Amino acid sequence: PLQIGIPGRVWKFRNVARHGDVSILPSTIFLRAELAKQAHLRGCIAIPIQLQSTAHFFVALFYANSVLHTDDVGVSVLAKASEILAAKPSYGLSIPPSQAENGSTAGTRSVLSKSRSWLKCELALNKAPVQRSPDDIDDIMKFSRRLEFFKHMPEPQRARLCRAMQLAKYNAGVVMHRSTDPEDRRVWRLVILGRMAVQVVEEYAAGQQPCTVWLFDGGQTFSRSYLNLFSDPTIGMTAWIESVSTCQCLEIEIPPDMQGDFKAWTRPLWYEELTRYFGVSINEAGEALGMCTSAIKKICRRHGIARWPHRKIASVEKMISQLQTKIDEMELSVCKDDGALDLLRSEMFDAIRQKMQCGKSARAMVQEAVTATAAASGGGGGKV
Repeated sequence: PLQIGIPGRVWKFRNVARHGDVSILPSTIFLRAELAKQAHLRGCIAIPIQLQSTAHFFVALFYANSVLHTDDVGVSVLAKASEILAAKPSYGLSIPPSQAENGSTAGTRSVLSKSRSWLKCELALNKAPVQRSPDDIDDIMKFSRRLEFFKHMPEPQRARLCRAMQLAKYNAGVVMHRSTDPEDRRVWRLVILGRMAVQVVEEYAAGQQPCTVWLFDGGQTFSRSYLNLFSDPTIGMTAWIESVSTCQCLEIEIPPDMQGDFKAWTRPLWYEELTRYFGVSINEAGEALGMCTSAIKKICRRHGIARWPHRKIASVEKMISQLQTKIDEMELSVCKDDGALDLLRSEMFDAIRQKMQCGKSARAMVQEAVTATAAASGGGGGKV
């Protein structure tokens, strides 16, 4: 799917992506990190390829068995790919020019910012909270009903947040949050106009340029906590959220006495956030997230997850551990059977794939199947 995984991001942004070691990346950046580790794949370079005079795009991925500590290999691969395509003009394929700011200025005016209710809301938000009249609050409330952020929030609490809501305007290049900043779950921002991006940099890969891994468009919310999905200080990977175009955002501060209930009412809990806790029981996940199990189950149902997958994952992980033990013993054996070893490795990959499917909703599986079918038939884009 667009924006999901390395091929999805290259497909969406039309830019070359380079990663020094995919086997240690968070699953939100590279879905198959565990498979890559088993297959001894490390460096990765992904290149967008366009069928000339059409809107068809493809993604070619190149993997290395060693870590790419510098960008030299990526430059060489890109140059060689361009040379090969140029030598075969009959194919009609080319590498599109790099898009400035990952195409960030395209489509930045959302439907929300064009609505009549927003124009009235904007006038009210331009006033200080203490200067807003009851009519101003009413205009803000009417607009808030269009926002997914407030969909499951009771009316009195929504009114309280709307009264204190602020409108902030940013130029391009303004950093909102960094993964190195202290955790802050009080302030949420909702994009009305423009686009925000999550940028990451792998510090172990010297000279690597920041990579855009996610975009927040009109109607989408974000906070500092989302950076935990894309950063990992143990491997020197840092992330930040910055404006990549002129932006207008609603700033919503959650009062201390509302923070506990707020998570259950409306917290935009991503599927990727849930997956971080699939390996533990739902009670342990609730303690880590600061939510009751009923709220987590309710959010799971919104994502199409019928049952908390902890037990299923534990069973698959036990199978993976047993297969790994057999593989290690056979590799150390004097009478090593290569055929049997290949069969065990194949079972290992199947088990890891099975683990990756645990907790996926039926809707997500259908979407993957549709995407794969569209790619195979050459419809609109593809992943090579």
